[in-house]
Amino acid sequence: MTNSRDNAIDLGLLLPFQISQLNSALNAQAKVIITRYGDLNLAQWRIVRVIALGIENTTTPVRKATGIDKSQFSKMLSTLEKKGYVVLHPNEEDKRQHVIELTEKARIAHERLGPVLDERQRHLVAALTEEELAVIYKAIKVMADAAQKTDFNIPISEMEEE
Repeated sequence: MTNSRDNAIDLGLLLPFQISQLNSALNAQAKVIITRYGDLNLAQWRIVRVIALGIENTTTPVRKATGIDKSQFSKMLSTLEKKGYVVLHPNEEDKRQHVIELTEKARIAHERLGPVLDERQRHLVAALTEEELAVIYKAIKVMADAAQKTDFNIPISEMEEE
């Protein structure tokens, strides 16, 4: 069973595929909004946002908070530095890390774009009842925990030798 092409998510798919489709739709929406307000891409915006909100400001915790893989994060951080959005400082407590400082340019970008994406968040949340939202938050936590398991004790059939 498949849904019409008008539907953003094919509810006949397995749950991981549905989640992936929802993620793609939300990312596409965010990209459209972000590109209207400057030269940041979605990954760069997430880095700026995490730091601006005071969630994290050192490289590994920011990378983990944004969900960006290591090589992509390194590229995005380098680009942000070249564009003048961040300055990197050595971390005195951990020499493997850098402290990421937002520049005035980044703070201005955050002041312009933050309220727009906050309104987007309100719009997304308003589509749900309080009960649905509570269920979604709980389900995300449970699914994130369940996604850590990789061994299901199912024997992998031996490949036929050619």
